[in-house]
Amino acid sequence: MLDCQAEAAANAANNPDAPQGELKRKRPKILGISEHIRIAEAKREQQNGPDSWAVRKFAVGVVIAVYFYSYYVFVVRVCVKMVRMEGDRLGNRSQGIVYLVIYHLLFTLFVWSYTKAILTSPGFARDFVPQSDPPPEEAELVQVEGYRFEHLPPRAHTSREDLVADGIVSGGSQQRQAPVDEEKDEDEELREQEERRAREEVGVEDDFAETRPSAGAFGPAVANIAASGIRPSAHTSAPSTDDAVSATHSTSGTTAVSSPDTFPVSYPPKTHAKRSTSPPLPRQSQESAAPSYLNFPQPPDDYEPVKPRTLVDRVPPRVPVLTEDYRYDSREGFLRPYRSHRCKHCATVVLKMDHHCPWVGTCVGARNYKYFYNFLQSSTLYTLFVFLTLLIANTRPLHLPSRSRPTIDAQQVAIIAIAGFFFLFTGSLFTAHTRLMLLNMTTIEEIGMNRIKSRERSALNRVHGFWGWRAKRQTVAEWNQQWGRLGREGNLWWLGSKRANWEMVMGQRKLGWFVPIPASPTPDDGLSYVPNPRFSKEGYWRERKEWPVELR
Repeated sequence: MLDCQAEAAANAANNPDAPQGELKRKRPKILGISEHIRIAEAKREQQNGPDSWAVRKFAVGVVIAVYFYSYYVFVVRVCVKMVRMEGDRLGNRSQGIVYLVIYHLLFTLFVWSYTKAILTSPGFARDFVPQSDPPPEEAELVQVEGYRFEHLPPRAHTSREDLVADGIVSGGSQQRQAPVDEEKDEDEELREQEERRAREEVGVEDDFAETRPSAGAFGPAVANIAASGIRPSAHTSAPSTDDAVSATHSTSGTTAVSSPDTFPVSYPPKTHAKRSTSPPLPRQSQESAAPSYLNFPQPPDDYEPVKPRTLVDRVPPRVPVLTEDYRYDSREGFLRPYRSHRCKHCATVVLKMDHHCPWVGTCVGARNYKYFYNFLQSSTLYTLFVFLTLLIANTRPLHLPSRSRPTIDAQQVAIIAIAGFFFLFTGSLFTAHTRLMLLNMTTIEEIGMNRIKSRERSALNRVHGFWGWRAKRQTVAEWNQQWGRLGREGNLWWLGSKRANWEMVMGQRKLGWFVPIPASPTPDDGLSYVPNPRFSKEGYWRERKEWPVELR
């Protein structure tokens, strides 16, 4: 027997209760890339403070280095050679002078706007909002309907034992299940599914700011893809009624009908007396003001019969985004202003947070959003000019008077590639944020809107099929007639027109639309926003019939 076998047998004899697997040597576990990413994300979620200064400002240094390198290549290696009329020039002297003038105008505008974007704070709520106590918790009231409970006042939601003790619900073996139809209509089932999906959308915007706020730096489209994997967390969910309690207690809006036998009898039992030949006396009501169920009121003049419902209904999210309970930040101890969110990388609440942008080293919020947009304008024009001029100059035919030597500069080729890439990147961001500004929406708010659109597309495909384009358009038109359009009437911060939305951020002075100067007459402070009157005071999207009369 070998020595290792003898040692293993001796260890097994000394420890008979130990499993055989522990006696074997454990192989070292090699972590894969996905495991490293998961561990890194878990560590980031556990951190309470902001990211380090070097991490937040690293991309800013990269941008500055790239743009100053492009300055060296374009000015020194292209335009100066044209002005000096050197042998390997790519154009004549007048062309070089024109290039220098236009280039320095665009470069100055870019440096100016980028400096304003990185040095202007987005606006942190802790600097403007005072500390406050948490709002008092409101007791959830259960209103019981039925002919036996017409005059019962609303009461706080209690346990079933309390209801049995008060005589509202019978206990023990006398309790019976409410009769529920086994076969539900197809439209009711679809409506329940849509309501369930709508409840799952609670806190999507706040969860995005807490988990992947920097994904918005690559545009709203990438942010929507990143947010598709976010699950709503428990601390941001809105209060909802428990399904079991809703089935037990008959409330307004529930579909189950409670049987009268479920409740205790509140009138005296019948006696076995001899039947009287005289007509029975009319029963006296306990309440003199009790309404009669036989006297139906006449409908008003503007009464319209209820239209038949479509196979699937629009179910807006039931998220009370305007309530104090929803907006209170327990970590910092104050009430968040409208449209503000807590950024994970900055570890604080940002006013009108759009996204965390590593290219400017901070969040893009209410007070630097205009300068960020001016930066996108200038960088798009700058990269387009550099890309086109260098590309045309290097692709001109050889042996021309303005190009005597057939040489190609590798650094110019590198700048052509870099300028083309940054033009596509900044141009797409510029287009996306122009659209968001005209709608008065942020990247985070658009994520919630796209969730609604995606849910509605799935519902329409289930009902009408993928190829039922006409039926789907007709259904959407009926929804818009009932609720309004998504992004317009269905936008909580829609101001009524695209011009009003634009001027709220960029101001009324047209020079400020293109130059990084403060908006005039009043810049966006991130504290004063007027909700859309088509929404309730809690932030629920209401039907058209509930809007103010002048907006219907």
